[in-house]
Amino acid sequence: MSLNVVKYAPIIEKARTSFWFVPSVMVFSSIILAVASVYFDASYMNNSELDIPLIYGIDVDAIRSLLGTIAGAMITVTSIAFSITIVALTLASSQFGPRLLRNFMMDPGTQVVLGAFISNFLYCILVFCAISFEAPYTFKPGLTVVIAVIMTCISVGVLIYFIHHVAKSIQADVVIDDVYQELQNAIQNLFPTHSKQQTSTDNSAFTATDISQRNTQLKVVAKCSGYVQTIDQKALVILATKNNILIECCFRPGDFIVKDAVIAVVYSNTAVPDTLNNDTADMLILGACRTPVQDPEFAIHQLVEIALRALSPGISDPYTAITCIDKLNAVLCGLTKRNFPSPEHFDQAGMLRLSCKVLTFRDIANAAFEQIRQQANRDVAVTIRLLDSLHNLIMEAQNDEHKHFVFNQTKMIEEQQNKLSLAEDDLKTINKRVASIYSDSQ
Repeated sequence: MSLNVVKYAPIIEKARTSFWFVPSVMVFSSIILAVASVYFDASYMNNSELDIPLIYGIDVDAIRSLLGTIAGAMITVTSIAFSITIVALTLASSQFGPRLLRNFMMDPGTQVVLGAFISNFLYCILVFCAISFEAPYTFKPGLTVVIAVIMTCISVGVLIYFIHHVAKSIQADVVIDDVYQELQNAIQNLFPTHSKQQTSTDNSAFTATDISQRNTQLKVVAKCSGYVQTIDQKALVILATKNNILIECCFRPGDFIVKDAVIAVVYSNTAVPDTLNNDTADMLILGACRTPVQDPEFAIHQLVEIALRALSPGISDPYTAITCIDKLNAVLCGLTKRNFPSPEHFDQAGMLRLSCKVLTFRDIANAAFEQIRQQANRDVAVTIRLLDSLHNLIMEAQNDEHKHFVFNQTKMIEEQQNKLSLAEDDLKTINKRVASIYSDSQ
């Protein structure tokens, strides 16, 4: 991830999850298209001998009536589309949780639909104004009308697509899969596969001595409260190398920081520049909410929230919870084959320049299973699916950390079920699943 992408990632994320960016681009494009088409008709076709009666033989008053009808229809359809979108957002918020609104707002289909209707409306209004000019600015509208009709036909198709798209987008399985796909994309960017791991020299000597050899400390404090959205690690390494210092980050993306809290510590052999405090703080981007750019736990928590709401007494939908467990199981099994980032970053000379807090497999796995396990202790079907997921995970385990997590979760599930008054057959089924986890781990 390049420096510029990391620096502007929160801004890009806000644009992607907004209803204004894509429609604004489309509206601006429609303005350019209206100006270009009017200019073409006024400058070239007015003095041209080319005669196309079907296009340039239409009465101007009829064209005005047509454009007015299209504009009125488009603004009506736009209001209906906005109303349907708000209803869908309300249903999504109540059923899946308010944090899932971000995924609906990020949907490019809805953004394009809203932009298409508004663009068509604005194009017709601009052309309507242009053909109302009096001499010597009058012209024969032709291409401008053809484009308006084409845009209207496209808008009709877009309306049909929008109705289908909204009905599909609020289905539980579709919502869960969208969150899962976003989580998979984040994991691919943040955690490389074993085959892509680059061999590196052993820098443990630098790790052990660098901090002890540096006496001067500068504590970098947060300028405001908020969540850590991104940390520009490459820029911090460059900054540390340039000033011959060592930077220790005290937080990781997703953590909440209060104002004036120490977010980083700078170690140096000599006096550090006065600007270093601000330069270091600027590399840690804080915001009012978490984002999935460098925080895979964000999407994990979204899937967990859907599962917890499905398990709540008010909804009681174990099938949705089971679907979330299946997706989380697929994510964790995939993570067993990936490399987790190192907390230590070195310059080209092999000197330790940056130390960061990083996510471990256990952190992500606990975030995925803990709350669901606690909430599902009285739901036998969900508990069995949790044990099946743990069995799949033990079969994919690559090291002791993976196995320890599986054994720990299995033990807690077993203890929870033994305290409950379950039917004999249900208890036998659960004990059978537990025994298979222990036996297949050998």
